Amino acid sequence: MQKADKGIVEQRIKDIARLLINGNCREDIVLHSSTQWNIGERQTDKYIARAKILVEQSVKKRIEYDYAKAVRRYEELYRLNMDKKDYKTALAVNKELTTLQGLFKQQIEHSGEVQFICNIPD
Repeated sequence: MQKADKGIVEQRIKDIARLLINGNCREDIVLHSSTQWNIGERQTDKYIARAKILVEQSVKKRIEYDYAKAVRRYEELYRLNMDKKDYKTALAVNKELTTLQGLFKQQIEHSGEVQFICNIPD
């Protein structure tokens, strides 16, 4: 059997990543790999491992960007509402922004005894 070149392997890994994201189980992916590319379980498992890393890295790279984008959107909404003199909505937007940034603190008071409840049987 002829070995796949690097470009084909990368495309297969992207296809498997898409299948994983769509919720396909390992057995479905093995069947897909066998029928589409004529490869066995061991090679498919290697592709699945690399596809999982690909999916994980794509999310890690975007977290900071997505956070910054959300902050900028809230800031723009705040500005637009202040321009319209819609202070109630501006206040609500500001509250959401501070919550997103971890600045909104809520104090909870309690009285009485605090107990730890564990539902695991002995």
